[in-house]
Amino acid sequence: MSLLNFKVTIKSMKLLICFIGVSSLLLLVFCLYTTLNTPEKVIQPLLPSPDQQVISYELLRSQNAALVPEKYNEHEIKSRIIREKIKRLAGVGGPKNAEPMSTPARRNRTIALNRNIQIFYYAPVHWYRLHPTVPSDRVVSRITENGSAVSFRPNDDQVINIAFYPKRALYNTTESIVREHFHDIQNCGIGTIVLVWHPAFNEGLLRAIFKMAAIHNLKVAIEILEYPERTIEGIRSNIKYFMDLFGKDQDSTLSYFRVLSKQKDLPIFYIRRAYQIADADWMRLLSRNGILTIRGTAYDAIVLAHIGTKEHKSVARRGGFDGFYTYLPSNGANYASTWKNWSQLKKYGDTYKLMFVPTIGPGYYDRKKFSRSATTNHGINNIKRYRSNGQYYDVAWRTALKNNAQIITINSYNNWVDGTQIEAAIPVFGFRDYLPGPPEKYLDLTQSWIEEYVKYKLNSMARKTDATLGCYDFINNTIC
Repeated sequence: MSLLNFKVTIKSMKLLICFIGVSSLLLLVFCLYTTLNTPEKVIQPLLPSPDQQVISYELLRSQNAALVPEKYNEHEIKSRIIREKIKRLAGVGGPKNAEPMSTPARRNRTIALNRNIQIFYYAPVHWYRLHPTVPSDRVVSRITENGSAVSFRPNDDQVINIAFYPKRALYNTTESIVREHFHDIQNCGIGTIVLVWHPAFNEGLLRAIFKMAAIHNLKVAIEILEYPERTIEGIRSNIKYFMDLFGKDQDSTLSYFRVLSKQKDLPIFYIRRAYQIADADWMRLLSRNGILTIRGTAYDAIVLAHIGTKEHKSVARRGGFDGFYTYLPSNGANYASTWKNWSQLKKYGDTYKLMFVPTIGPGYYDRKKFSRSATTNHGINNIKRYRSNGQYYDVAWRTALKNNAQIITINSYNNWVDGTQIEAAIPVFGFRDYLPGPPEKYLDLTQSWIEEYVKYKLNSMARKTDATLGCYDFINNTIC
């Protein structure tokens, strides 16, 4: 081949490469343009029935909506998230040199603390998975915080165990951190902490939590987790432990409710996976004539059973419980957590004089990359739920209000491992975030919905007389 022909060949190759590059760039621009200009599905406003007198705009918009189990189109949700991120990166909709939007100031609470809104609180948070389950977990980002109080044994593999990243970084649960947490919770208007507890819980941390709760005028209910060899005798001992240590008087930080049928103030205890213990054993503790009964004694309490399936509600009735709660905030994951079933659960509770306590949450997103065991996860293995920029949380609140729930539990303030937290989170590469909202987005949403809860109750009470008020009409600290 002559030198001239060789030069012509190189020139042709360069032209071909340039042509391919320009074509690719034009194709990318076209894809971005069509993606950004594809209109999203318009959602019709939710209107109340003509006979309703609603005093709140948010309730006016959502009070009487037909609530059905949410159907998720993952492709549609992911496409929307991608479009939103492209807009933020490209600065679409604003001048090129515009100043970044400032974070809105946090609103101060405008209503009294509400004891009927109760939030699950975890201490400490398990930021790292000590023993990776599958090799792919090892590629997850390792994070080391300068000055962090999180400690590990020499051979522990620090594998991140969370899908979101906290604004406070990977904190150790100290008294100062608890103080900050309880300030957030109090500012939302929440009046009761549901402390997730087991017998191995550090007593020093426990006392610090109760101390901070008292300072912030919060009450503490206890959720007793399952633990090795958990028995009725052990649960009775657990109840006695808390009432001896933190109860006994009207100024107790332990959460007490006025029970009208007994004319007594009793503390609340939640029992996780109560269905793991036989009905006959529960009867020994919770029936009036049981050998180990707490009924009519100094250790009487409001005891609520965690349920998952349709059959579990019968466990609560036969076992002598005062009510039941759903715990899992994943709509459709099991019978009890499915929003469309809550009206049935409330009707069942009313029939047998049991409290129905629904659990709501902003979503569910853990970082586990392996299939969940149906045996240990309520018979299910798909419980992830997208937050959808707060819309999932909104529908959960509306459903709880529509079913006139007296006590509503929120899962959770800081369960980062399951991704149900409302604590402030910040954007960090490799983690999920609350964008386009601020880090405190879900704290602000919670505060707004608690205000709606109070307005809903007041509006309901205004339409009734003292003779027609029912158990679910009371706003604070009173149950039937």
